[in-house]
Amino acid sequence: MSESNITAEDVRAARALLQWSQSDLAKAAKVGVSTIADFEKGARTPIAANLAAIQQALETAGVSFSPDGPAMFGEISLHLMIAGDLTEMRFRYRLDQAAAVLDIIGAFGSIDVGDVDLAMDQTATPELKAAIDNLVQRHGAAVPQLKKLRKAISVLADGEHFLLLPERPATTADRLAFETYLHRLNNPDDEQDGGMFDLFGPLLERYDISLPRTDRRTVIGGGSCICRFCHRSAAQGASFKKAAHVIPTALGNDHLKSDEECDDCNAYFGCETEPSLIAMLNVERVFLGTQGRGKNDGRPKLYFGKDSLRHDGQKVVIETYSTSKDNTGTFEVNLGKGTPLIPVAVYRALVKIALSVVDEHQLPHLKKTIEWVREGKQANLPLPKVATALVDLSPNPSAQITVYTRKEPDPRLPHMIGEFRLGCYLFVFAVPFSDQDSWDLVGFFGDKAFRDVFKHYMAVPHWKQRDLSGTSKVIPSPQLRFVPRSS
Repeated sequence: MSESNITAEDVRAARALLQWSQSDLAKAAKVGVSTIADFEKGARTPIAANLAAIQQALETAGVSFSPDGPAMFGEISLHLMIAGDLTEMRFRYRLDQAAAVLDIIGAFGSIDVGDVDLAMDQTATPELKAAIDNLVQRHGAAVPQLKKLRKAISVLADGEHFLLLPERPATTADRLAFETYLHRLNNPDDEQDGGMFDLFGPLLERYDISLPRTDRRTVIGGGSCICRFCHRSAAQGASFKKAAHVIPTALGNDHLKSDEECDDCNAYFGCETEPSLIAMLNVERVFLGTQGRGKNDGRPKLYFGKDSLRHDGQKVVIETYSTSKDNTGTFEVNLGKGTPLIPVAVYRALVKIALSVVDEHQLPHLKKTIEWVREGKQANLPLPKVATALVDLSPNPSAQITVYTRKEPDPRLPHMIGEFRLGCYLFVFAVPFSDQDSWDLVGFFGDKAFRDVFKHYMAVPHWKQRDLSGTSKVIPSPQLRFVPRSS
């Protein structure tokens, strides 16, 4: 219901639901008591601003308005943690439906005169699964979240433990603690997690970690429709009609999207920065069989002059005029000129991905960073190098992003670190120009403070430091070297 349609009868009914006096509503809406009284008796209609304030006060208190009149709603959120996943279930209900909701929640605990006692530790049993099936049959039409709940529980083995949390863990360290506790419940004989805390303990003390999922639909943003990069809203002329992929689809991502990137900024990144990142990863995309969109099931076919490189869905196919082989059996392929790229555009594309997923409360500290990514400002300032490595991880062909955000001020540790991964190819970069950093972060990867905290990176034996500050086009000519597998 729009502000202009709320009626005096709606206000009287809403007050009755809340058991508010006219004075209570006037105080909550910050208007005069006479404004409420005159409106309810039909003497006058408040000005638009006051009418909006009255409606907002009632909605904030839990009243929902519809053409059928006001209704009072309650809400309960549960967070179901199973191995490797955390699912939020939000039950919003009319007060006259409270008994049904208590019935649903009661499947996981006990109810005594309306008081619900839920244990954090839960176990998937045939009885619990049958109870949830029964709830779906009785309340599934009115409470569609029940089907999501049934799906989450049905995949668990009988006797498998899961956790029922009243709220999302506040920090990464808290979530890891819950995950470790759950792992121990399900694997009581496994005592091999002590080394994990030695490796990640200092990191979790100092940083929060954001790792959005890319294997299922994930949307960044709360529907505010305010662009993170140009700060415009729909009311200011920005449009949000096109799907804004946080990571380009050419890098295997079709699930992680943002509703806080307007069409203009989306088009800008698609033309000015992302093509360079894709071009830099062209060979890697082929060897991983990364699927985007288009022909050949979205797998790229690359041309290097007369040479070509492609993945046919089962193997890599190389067509080239320049090969050599030595007496050890090592085989080399020298490809021709590939797709041009601009190094600094690669860096800006990586940072743009990090900015897309970082907590919105950090954005005010990153104004200069956003200007650099979106407008190319700060071009005269030095940039730290990007650390790259080939890591022994499963060759997932879809790209992933992890962002580490420092919790407290520190004179040396970077405010924000990004980790971009495409399969077994890893890129670690500092997010530059944050007002929470007291230095330019040049050489951050070798700094003692960084090495003491990011110990898991130090466990990787071979890192290459890449200077991505160049503003001129670079034309890659890849050289592929195949070495016989040792016995």
